[in-house]
Amino acid sequence: MQDRKTGCDSKEVLKAGERNQNEGSMVLNQRDSCPLPHNCEASREIRSTSREEVRNLILVLMVFMAVASVMVKLVDFQTNDTIGTLSLRGGAPPSDEPLFLIESTADARYLRSAVGIVYDGKTWRLEEVAGRYQSEHVVTDSEVKLPLCVTELSRGYSDYDRDVLNRCSLIADPRCLELADNIPERVRELSRRITADLSTPFEKAKAIETYLRVKHDYKLNYVPAPEDREPNDWFLFETKEGICGNFNSAFVILARASGIPSRLAAGYFVKPGKGRQVVYANQAHAWAEVGFDGIGWLAFEAVPP
Repeated sequence: MQDRKTGCDSKEVLKAGERNQNEGSMVLNQRDSCPLPHNCEASREIRSTSREEVRNLILVLMVFMAVASVMVKLVDFQTNDTIGTLSLRGGAPPSDEPLFLIESTADARYLRSAVGIVYDGKTWRLEEVAGRYQSEHVVTDSEVKLPLCVTELSRGYSDYDRDVLNRCSLIADPRCLELADNIPERVRELSRRITADLSTPFEKAKAIETYLRVKHDYKLNYVPAPEDREPNDWFLFETKEGICGNFNSAFVILARASGIPSRLAAGYFVKPGKGRQVVYANQAHAWAEVGFDGIGWLAFEAVPP
């Protein structure tokens, strides 16, 4: 059908109009979205830069998480809550420096700050006791600011009835039965001889404690074991003298050789009695502990009185 005024086909006019309308719409959209050509290019560059920054940030985060994961595993492997070691070859005597205050009890004797479970044949690896110190500080009469210690108080077996202890089973802790590979056979044989005629774990532990007290001497200037000798064997059979660490390390080794789960505790020997008391560096001490089911870890003291 043709338009009479123009002589054009109306269908063609409609199609042309639609094409013009679409083209106009496209131009309008382009103008609305990008008024100027250089702005379009800038917008594309901004979007490209933003995407690149996001990718870089994600990459950095992934690398950080991977490194952090490796570091956590490495730290766990290296420390395992280890806070130090206890050597059996001597050391400098402690000073009389005041360290902290404690709230003591009437039956307190031992202030436990770490335990030695793993012995590598030369030294004990000390592991931290949870909740060792508060942030609170107390000023003493000498105006020395000391932290108030909440370290565990370890009780001795003398606080319990002997018959009760003889009826107790032992705490099942396989780590507290392990012996280093370099422990000589004669140490194991000595343990068997000491405990041979005894039926309960408590009586066996008590016999080991008594043997060490009677057969060995406490001496500050003892001769430490040479580098090529196992320190407990050296103490038990060669010098037969030493300090608290030597006595009670030997107790733990002999107890483990008789199937008694035991560990070495490190901390301070404190005065019994209720109230606050200052703990000094020269009160540092090491003792043995045996775990009794239903009671806990009790102190054994192999050092002669």
